[in-house]
Amino acid sequence: MAKTINVLFTGGLDSSYTMMYFSRFPVEIQPYYLKDNRPSEQYELKAIKSIIDDIRLNPGTKANVRELITKPTYEIKPDSEIQKAYRYMFKTAGFGKQYSFIARFAKQEGLTGLFVSLVYNPYGRGNMAVRNCGGLVEVNDEGMEYFKLDPEKTEKNLYTLFENVLIPQSFVHTKEQEIEEMEKMGYGDSVKKTWFCFWPVNGEPCGTCPPCKDLINEGMKWRFTEEGLKRNEEDRKVPAWKHKLRDYSLTLSDKWYEFKMRNFKGGN
Repeated sequence: MAKTINVLFTGGLDSSYTMMYFSRFPVEIQPYYLKDNRPSEQYELKAIKSIIDDIRLNPGTKANVRELITKPTYEIKPDSEIQKAYRYMFKTAGFGKQYSFIARFAKQEGLTGLFVSLVYNPYGRGNMAVRNCGGLVEVNDEGMEYFKLDPEKTEKNLYTLFENVLIPQSFVHTKEQEIEEMEKMGYGDSVKKTWFCFWPVNGEPCGTCPPCKDLINEGMKWRFTEEGLKRNEEDRKVPAWKHKLRDYSLTLSDKWYEFKMRNFKGGN
């Protein structure tokens, strides 16, 4: 029976590369998508469909790619242990909210190995917390290379979030390296189909959300319109306190959405 590779798939460059990487092996790939009312969801789902189609048609594909499974985040039940660990990692390393619901999702679905494509960022606090934790272990599983955290050598709260998470090769590849590998596998056109922006403007990347900033900082301005690049330049002039206020308001909006859906739409 073929091994099942569970992948959290967002339609972005990193998770697309992960899907393509594992498609070269005779495995079953099960992609998952977590819905949390993001403005970008329709673009992400469109990208996911296109890229899965490309993988299935690629002559080098040996894997069977199953149909996408979606899960609204408001249906993921609370978990006090994971939430405590997340709060600690948020305070000490600036971990994003997604690490909480990803950890809870994997645990509640019984996914003991969910591949989550961590962004290559050797200067980010969260990324460095994983890199320098002392428990990062490289694995070679029948030719498939990835990383996991050793429970004996990893700080307790960090391991709680990553207990059921596996880290693919995107963690050590820059965007340019990923694109180069994707082109070698015959996915040059697929690169342009990936989606990354959290807050699209007229169907185009905004230039101001964290993923847009990361891509621009990594030299991928070609993914943006002139308007997106202008917004990025203007955003750089915004005082830090205004960014924090915006992030706080978005957090409140997310919490209200989750409360409303869980309590009034039949959620758990």
